Amino acid sequence: MIDNFSILETALAIRPQLSQLLGNEAGEQMRQELDQLLQQFQAGESIENSIWELLTNKRATRTWVTQFQQKDVTQKGLNRLPGNISDISAPEFKCPQCEYTWSSDRVGRPTPLCKVHKVPLKPASP
Repeated sequence: MIDNFSILETALAIRPQLSQLLGNEAGEQMRQELDQLLQQFQAGESIENSIWELLTNKRATRTWVTQFQQKDVTQKGLNRLPGNISDISAPEFKCPQCEYTWSSDRVGRPTPLCKVHKVPLKPASP
């Protein structure tokens, strides 16, 4: 599992890239959510899992995070696992009323409600 320092390092590195990755409106929305979580962290709250979930809940940001983590491992001279490391396919869920999508980063994690509409997410069609 990723350590808390790496989560914060990743959050600060991706922040300026959000509009490019998600578009202006969605990027600004995620930036505001991330800023709020970072302020909570500075206040002493243990919300690293919430930051990680936010950074990995969209395909574009999840891919960026995966690439950043691989680059970080290489720069630190740590041994990588053998083989091709790539974004794995995980079931995606979508709000029936908006564009919010979510995919699980762990087996057995319950599917949340839409953050905007508070309705159950439906499996996204491939």
